[in-house]
Amino acid sequence: MNALYPIQHSNFYNLCLKVFHEIRFPMHFSNFSKKMYGNFTHTFLLIYKERLNVSYRRFIEIASENNLQRMLCIKRMPHFTTLQKFMKKMNKFIFEKMVRACYKIMNLTKMNASIDGTGFSNTNPSHHYIKRVDSIKVRNYTKTVFLTDNKTKLILNIATHSDHSHETLDFIPLVRELKNCLSLILADKGYDSVKNRMYCWKNNIEVHIPVREWKQLRQRYGHKVYIKNKYRKRAFKLFDKGKYNYRNLVESVNSAIKRTLGGYVNSRYPEQQQKQVTLKAIAYNLEVMNRCINIWLFIYC
Repeated sequence: MNALYPIQHSNFYNLCLKVFHEIRFPMHFSNFSKKMYGNFTHTFLLIYKERLNVSYRRFIEIASENNLQRMLCIKRMPHFTTLQKFMKKMNKFIFEKMVRACYKIMNLTKMNASIDGTGFSNTNPSHHYIKRVDSIKVRNYTKTVFLTDNKTKLILNIATHSDHSHETLDFIPLVRELKNCLSLILADKGYDSVKNRMYCWKNNIEVHIPVREWKQLRQRYGHKVYIKNKYRKRAFKLFDKGKYNYRNLVESVNSAIKRTLGGYVNSRYPEQQQKQVTLKAIAYNLEVMNRCINIWLFIYC
């Protein structure tokens, strides 16, 4: 029981409060701002909204019916436009920092992680509407890259984009934030890069990424793998197929977050869509943490 003393409360509200305090975000933007609602109240409501996977209007109605203002110690629920304005005002990197704070609360070290990308559909505005009105081609989904823990299936870090950039560019930025806590990283062939492997080797992180085989080289040298670069030769020798098979766990995380929280976003602008996906990741992490803590309490108490 002593090992679990720092995490006594395992409900959604208290875990969200711990994550909020972990990033040391101020309760108010200014000393002269209104004290009716604080930053934590708005943040919790946005996360809880993504947990229920409903619209702003519908969420305020549900929250009022369930007397959620009593738990938050406020007189009345804010108007739904208040949450929309707060969402627009907040920086995406604050929400990403909350995602990274989850593993610190769980006291995870020497983690075996997997990295993979997925997409969340954009339903508002529609792809046809943008093409008809603005005459521009945009990606009809929000590109998301997750770095997850293989043991707890907790999302350790997240990167979101609305452009056509390749997801391998997010490998080093995602790992850099957690390089002192990672011991192993698994990724598919999409992240096959000497630069990515060199960064992991320099930071004493074991990495297993399949080495690509080009068709022209196979035709010239047969089925024998031909790799000219010495670093790629080293990667081919160190590659462990048995450890790499655990990379499939990140696919289950992608499936779980889409089945429970929805695989789409309703925001109109790309920046807001990226924030909404990050809020989904926070809500998913809080549920995973709650489940893990309940299991630990059942085993050790």
